[in-house]
Amino acid sequence: MSPDTFGNIGDNPTLLMSYVQDYISAFRSRQLGRLNELKRYYKGDNNIKYRKSDRDKHRADNRISSDWGKYVATFMQGFILGNPVQYQNEDDALIEKIETFGSQNNEDYHNGLIETDLSIYGRAYELVYIGPDGKEHLAKLQPEQTFVVYDGTIESNSLFGVRFYQVAYSQTNVKGFVEIYTPDNVFYFEGDESITSMSFIREEPLFLGAVPINEYSNNEERMGDYEAVLDIIDAYDLSQSELANFQQDMNDAYLTIIGNPITGTNKSEYQTDSDGNIILDTNGDPIPTDNSEGDVLEQMLKARMLILDNNNDPNGPNPNAFYLKKEYDSAGAEAYKKRLVADILRFTFTPDTNDENFAGTQSGEAMKYKLMGNDNLAKTKQRLLIKGFMRRLRLLGNSWGIKNSVSTATKIDSLYDKLNQTTIKFTPNIPQNDEERISQLKQLFGVISDETLFTLLSSFTGVDADDEMKRLQEQKEANMMAVADATYANSGIDQETPEQPSDDEE
Repeated sequence: MSPDTFGNIGDNPTLLMSYVQDYISAFRSRQLGRLNELKRYYKGDNNIKYRKSDRDKHRADNRISSDWGKYVATFMQGFILGNPVQYQNEDDALIEKIETFGSQNNEDYHNGLIETDLSIYGRAYELVYIGPDGKEHLAKLQPEQTFVVYDGTIESNSLFGVRFYQVAYSQTNVKGFVEIYTPDNVFYFEGDESITSMSFIREEPLFLGAVPINEYSNNEERMGDYEAVLDIIDAYDLSQSELANFQQDMNDAYLTIIGNPITGTNKSEYQTDSDGNIILDTNGDPIPTDNSEGDVLEQMLKARMLILDNNNDPNGPNPNAFYLKKEYDSAGAEAYKKRLVADILRFTFTPDTNDENFAGTQSGEAMKYKLMGNDNLAKTKQRLLIKGFMRRLRLLGNSWGIKNSVSTATKIDSLYDKLNQTTIKFTPNIPQNDEERISQLKQLFGVISDETLFTLLSSFTGVDADDEMKRLQEQKEANMMAVADATYANSGIDQETPEQPSDDEE
């Protein structure tokens, strides 16, 4: 949509809704199916469960689904945001405000949810809003129900954001809802489940200075971390399922008997006619007499022993009994599965932690080489996360500026500039050799500033560099006071009662 078009309809909720309905229809037809499939794979509900099978109904038909989607997404989320992001700015008051906001909104957990959605869908959305308490809040929005419309300029400025969803009050009463967020207002609509007939409900003003829906991208193509290997995951699922089918079919293998299974049968044990012939039932089986113990074959099977002959026919079959089964190339099947696993991990840049060479005894440099592919991918993801985090801070800055009654453009620009000077630091969550790391930091003592050194040590101590420096200063002052007290005590001078002058001095 062009900025001019939006400028003509942005203040007209009903007219804007007519455009939004077209966007929702296009979103459902072109994108929703893909997003739902990616979520299914994250939940382990892979396509193997819906595979059409022409197997005989008497044969095994296992459909084993592997949860590779969650494995890849969880690893990436933990690698990038397992340790909370840190905000750095020369303005201590601004950092304190950012950290207070993060603490009130459980920002660490929220950021983890954003990264998980990025791994699954390739996109993620959050809503920055001012709650009834007058404070700024964060809410994660579902990618299956959210999108943002941008203009056609080179800057791709966001014009408005849309959130649509359905609520089932009963099996027959399902309603659809649409929320349209513009830079100045949010419009609420209610209608039928298909969102084809909607009614305007109300509008509320916004005080954030921009579209409050913040969109994150996993990469330029907005692809999920495991989206490119869905077909390899399907092949792995099929391999696992066929192995299970083979094992089950082998356990239920058919017994083949060559020869006479009723050898040794005493005719008196079965009902006979007047000519002495054994009477057969409708299935062609001999009918035992009341005192018979049943079919000889059944008795042999119970005894786990088969006694067969060929009815004394020299041209008859040689008696034999065996199970019908096929051979399984276990070595080839295992090699095939390992190749599939290697491809999944390679193309998602996920390290193989089950690799025998991936051991804790390796040096840090060796580990870096194994994690290089994942680290390169993480750098791209971090840059895009920083882009989203900075837009979040600017939205918060707009709200803080209004609350502080900022009336001059100079002050607004000053706050905006200060926010843009904020540095966001990521600390990868990977195993480290603490002894090697501490030894390296000891060598830096006296080479770099104490503040920088304490910043590096914060990953071990869990204490912020500024707090650590304050603690160290307080410790030095306490030690100096202790030394002073000890000096006075050893001098023999009474510190509490001043020495009284003698009579001669008086």
